[in-house]
Amino acid sequence: MEHNHIEIREEKYIVTAGNRKWAFGLMILGALLAIIGYFTYHPQIEGLTHEQLHDLESKHLWSNILINGYFTFIISACAILFVAVHQVANASWFVAIRRIPEAMSTYMPIGACVVLLVTLVSFYYLHGGLWHWAHPGVMETDPILMKKTWYLSKPFYFIRIILFTSIWVFIAHKIRNFSRNEDSIGGLSNFDNAYRYAAAYILIFAFTFSMYAWDIVMSIDAHWYSTIFTIYNFATGWVSAITIIYLLVHYLRSKGYLNIVTDEHQHDLGKFMFAFSIFWTYMWVSQFLLIWYANIPEEVIYYQDRLFGSYKGYFYFNIFCNFICPFFLFMMRDAKRNRKMGYIMGAIILIGHWNDVYLMVMPGATSLPVEISHANPTGVMPIPSQGLGFMEFGFVALFAGLFLYVVQNALTKANLYPTRHPFIYESALHDVGV
Repeated sequence: MEHNHIEIREEKYIVTAGNRKWAFGLMILGALLAIIGYFTYHPQIEGLTHEQLHDLESKHLWSNILINGYFTFIISACAILFVAVHQVANASWFVAIRRIPEAMSTYMPIGACVVLLVTLVSFYYLHGGLWHWAHPGVMETDPILMKKTWYLSKPFYFIRIILFTSIWVFIAHKIRNFSRNEDSIGGLSNFDNAYRYAAAYILIFAFTFSMYAWDIVMSIDAHWYSTIFTIYNFATGWVSAITIIYLLVHYLRSKGYLNIVTDEHQHDLGKFMFAFSIFWTYMWVSQFLLIWYANIPEEVIYYQDRLFGSYKGYFYFNIFCNFICPFFLFMMRDAKRNRKMGYIMGAIILIGHWNDVYLMVMPGATSLPVEISHANPTGVMPIPSQGLGFMEFGFVALFAGLFLYVVQNALTKANLYPTRHPFIYESALHDVGV
């Protein structure tokens, strides 16, 4: 394949007034809808006391914040992992687009703080709130949870999540700095340093993300556990991060940026989106089939409300967005290179994986504590789904606007691609060969 003359030049992204309006507009609209949703959320559920209904309103609010905070945080954490994996692999093709996932990773401190805020409020203001095991007296009276007291203790819990996220944020900051230094200094020193920190991030993230996913999401349903849960959560964050990278590359190219990025790069990102949509499906099905086949009471309880109860629609919507649509609409080569199809599929995948996190969090987080009995050995009463309302759409818009604002600002801090990277010419000449 013949290539035109490659011109490596500095490209600075400029945030337009329209882009700022979009970001701030989403945040303002989202905040208004969330406020309206909170004050108009009055679930009518027979048999609940006034105190339980008030508790449910608080749980619904903080569950929505947790869903969006956790979802956007794991996207930003997986974005820098995308850079780290390719850095360690000495991959050249991604160099032309690496500044985009680097910019996405600047959101990590905000996302980490949002998740930490929810846990603090839940534990000390809502007296356990979204996490049933954190309610006063539960660990001492629940036979199943007694076995987990060494791990599910509040001090150890906060030490873990603060330590893990601090390390991730620090390493991501170092990788970004070494990358940006290449523009002014060049040479191999920054490349070698970025390589070392990338290797450290991969190793540390692989172990600590397991516990982070257990702590933040799996422990919401503390009687339940899955050995595949970490990989399943990783797949959700990973494919969502790649999808946003893909969409941003399409957008920037449409505005005349990224002059060295071609359809070959776009095609490879599309292949990642497709491949890891299938990988997510493999993890999702593996977790479901193992639990269904074993039929252990403590495990199947997780799927009872999600598969047969009021969350049944979200369960099947998950499969539709995250597997059926990518498999049948995004397998073809031309679809991965087509901007219109890319925007459509990107939106479907992101909506699908938001729904995936919603389904992981909401049923368990909004359940109410009851006395342990033979009929209810878990001491948890599930609450029927109240559907998506103003609060759900509001928080999605609020966090989307915040994420967009942070990423846009980060893109202005450096060249849109590293002009003095050792592999920049090789990246510019990237050809998938088909």
